[in-house]
Amino acid sequence: MNGEQMEFGFMKEEHQAQVAAKQKLIEANTPRVELIHFTGKDTPDETWAAANLLIFTKSTRLNLSPGLFDEIRNWPEEKKLEELEYMANTLPSSWEFIDYVFLVTGVSRAYTHQQVRTRTGSYAQQAMRIVDASDFKYVYTKRDLEHDDRRAIIDKCVGKIREIYTELLSMGHLAEDARGILPTNVATNIVCKFNMRAFVDLAKKRLGGRSQNEYREVMTQMVSAVLAVHPWMEKFIYGDAGRDYFTDIETFAEEQFGDDLATKAKLLKIVHKMRKEGK
Repeated sequence: MNGEQMEFGFMKEEHQAQVAAKQKLIEANTPRVELIHFTGKDTPDETWAAANLLIFTKSTRLNLSPGLFDEIRNWPEEKKLEELEYMANTLPSSWEFIDYVFLVTGVSRAYTHQQVRTRTGSYAQQAMRIVDASDFKYVYTKRDLEHDDRRAIIDKCVGKIREIYTELLSMGHLAEDARGILPTNVATNIVCKFNMRAFVDLAKKRLGGRSQNEYREVMTQMVSAVLAVHPWMEKFIYGDAGRDYFTDIETFAEEQFGDDLATKAKLLKIVHKMRKEGK
């Protein structure tokens, strides 16, 4: 092997190492969502238990007979799917009988600040008031990961914040006071519970390109987790349009307008309205 070949081999290995390091960084900054509980979990028929209850609570408006629930449980799947398709386009009050509980880990407090504004949900989140957060993890945004030079500046800032935070604690400063200087993108974990009505509304609002990437990624994982156990939920979330109907338009908006949020928002606002209406 001559010198040029050795140099090429070294450069190739270095490039592969850089690619692997970048991939590892992306994975470390990708949120994780787990559906830890849902209506019907651990029952003999997890797929249909919630659907049976949903159909039952809707049917009681016209027919509240003692044996109605058992009757619905024995319906063939085709009849249940027909009823659910009808319910997806009618009054959603009965949807509130169905619950989903998620464990969301490795997300930023910037995301959770937005998430908890959905007041129809219930939440339990890691606290920084008492706990020493000196070893906090910073969550990079998608754009942070695309620019090494900008990320280097962020790292410098985060390092200084960590240094000062630790110094404050060593001086006897309480964690509940010192936490005020920590970054908004400090990593956290949160448990979220939504009834089906709240979840469907949230999905229609947050799956589109108008949401920041982290929120959209969490919502995408939540929907995937729900559809894995309750595939019949697709009609409620996406309507007649289907899951990927708006993807091409939103991808086009991102490619054409990128960081020009004002211009991109004009197009995505139209798509957002269509997504909510399921058309």
